[in-house]
Amino acid sequence: MRMNHIKTRRYGSGDPVKRIYLVAPRHPENFWSMQGTAALLGAKTLMPNAALPTLMALTPPGVNVEYVLCDENVSELDWNMPCDLAVITGSTLHKKRIHELCGGFRKNGVETALGGAYASINHDQCTGLANYHFIGEAEYTWPAFLHQWTKKCARPVYHQKTYIDLKDSPAPDWSLIDVKDYININVQTGRGCPNHCEFCDVTQYVGRKPRTKSVEQVMLEVGNAHAMGARTVFFSDDNFLANRIFARKLLAAVIEWNRVQTRPLSFSTQITVEIADDEELLRMCADARFSVLFLGVETVRRKSLEEVKKYLNLRFDIFERIKRISRYGIMPFLGMIVGFDHDDESVFAELDDFITRTNSPIAGISLLNAPRNTPLYRRLEKENRLVGDDFSGEWQLDTNIIPKQLSREALLSHYCELFRKIYDPDTFHSRLQGWLGQVEYQNVLYVHKKFDRRQFSHGIRMFIYFLFAAAPAERKVFFKTVIETGKVNPGQMRRAFSFLAQYHHFYDFVHSKLPERI
Repeated sequence: MRMNHIKTRRYGSGDPVKRIYLVAPRHPENFWSMQGTAALLGAKTLMPNAALPTLMALTPPGVNVEYVLCDENVSELDWNMPCDLAVITGSTLHKKRIHELCGGFRKNGVETALGGAYASINHDQCTGLANYHFIGEAEYTWPAFLHQWTKKCARPVYHQKTYIDLKDSPAPDWSLIDVKDYININVQTGRGCPNHCEFCDVTQYVGRKPRTKSVEQVMLEVGNAHAMGARTVFFSDDNFLANRIFARKLLAAVIEWNRVQTRPLSFSTQITVEIADDEELLRMCADARFSVLFLGVETVRRKSLEEVKKYLNLRFDIFERIKRISRYGIMPFLGMIVGFDHDDESVFAELDDFITRTNSPIAGISLLNAPRNTPLYRRLEKENRLVGDDFSGEWQLDTNIIPKQLSREALLSHYCELFRKIYDPDTFHSRLQGWLGQVEYQNVLYVHKKFDRRQFSHGIRMFIYFLFAAAPAERKVFFKTVIETGKVNPGQMRRAFSFLAQYHHFYDFVHSKLPERI
């Protein structure tokens, strides 16, 4: 009977059929999971793992397989799932769980296949961990593996040594997920980043040369997300602006498609601050209904930016760049880092002042870490300034470097103090009202938009939570913001609710995850 309740997706019509159990590891508790916001809105996690549905879509003709999907952030793993192969993927953040999963399935006599960012960047740590080890992008190796595996002649290692043509990457098969479990559905438009940030390990996996799908491919995936019932799409590129010509064409297509929808989508992505230097491109983001841009600001200290080769942030005034993005009604989610060699105690006050003066409600502050094989790692290794030989993938609450001007204890102490300060309820409220008041650009394209019951239910859910369950200080921020926004700028009420939903996660992080004393 239990078999009848397993949701499966069949490829091929012949026999015998091999069952493949796709597993996305659970996230360890961390700042970037936005778990507090997900719970507040009735979702289970921020977004699905797109790699596994992409593997499904890559199944070649003539192969008879049946897929079962488990996202551990949504449902409990079934160690006794009847299957012929367990497939596991994840990032460095999932290292511990990946090792547990591979070991657990193999102990139960189930063959395992391992791929993804961790298995590729840290492939030397994965030797012998799984029966089949995938290094690099899987668009070409996965179909080849399926042909060989079903014929019992698969190799132990599949290494994609060249970068694939993204025109060959199909739209993910989302048939095994429930969109209501997630805040966002992710769509990848391109891979590769031309920048040389010393601490970044992304280019080890996807390279420096920007590669993109076609605009038609991306719009197909956007349409698929909309048809599933998604409200927000996250373009999961590491740098959405890596190919500016492509970004302009894509934004034009998104605007044309989105403006005729009765339930238009909202978008978010990761992008460099250079977006603020192109007024036309910035306006297109606003017209496409981009609500959030995650920006790698890192720091406002020039010497620190030069130190880690973040030169693109030095070309124009960073203060005016952030203010310009805000004036278009797009939330700048500031990504900042402390612990650079030129950082002393005074840098924390500088960052606090910058966040305050730009009226940026949301900022994520990380501790500088050195991922393996990055230029930063190699430099600090020569200077004997690494703590161990490992990086957990967690950029909060710990660092694997020995700071130059601060002790590790002082760095963490000032870091926690800054986090508490910027997410103090009154301080956050002041910045939020300042941000809402500086929005100048009003998008008038979406005349077909109709009342959205699901989004309305999110608002009701938030109202009930803040009325009955929130801490008094958080409750005060919520109702004060709603009342003031209603009086001064009612057109920004939806945006205010979005900020408040995110603030709930940060408030929880500050009060339950940060250590009281260092």
